[in-house]
Amino acid sequence: MDSASLGAAASTLASLLVILLVLAAAGWALRRLRGGALGARLAGPASPISLIVTKPLGGQHSLVIAEAEGQRFLIGVSRGGITAIGRLERQP
Repeated sequence: MDSASLGAAASTLASLLVILLVLAAAGWALRRLRGGALGARLAGPASPISLIVTKPLGGQHSLVIAEAEGQRFLIGVSRGGITAIGRLERQP
């Protein structure tokens, strides 16, 4: 191997290392931004629907408590579909 090809290989390796470092720094910065106020603005508004708890019943059946617009609902989920069982009252 002559010195020209060795220099080209070293230059290519250094370029690859710089690219990998830039990608790693960008990933770190995105994770930091997601946690802060700017990340919340970039992610958009919070979802109006949230799952409070899911209880597997066996097979492919489960019960889910979901919250939408401040109200909680009990929902049955199975392979055949989803059924709204009823609205839950808040406990004092």
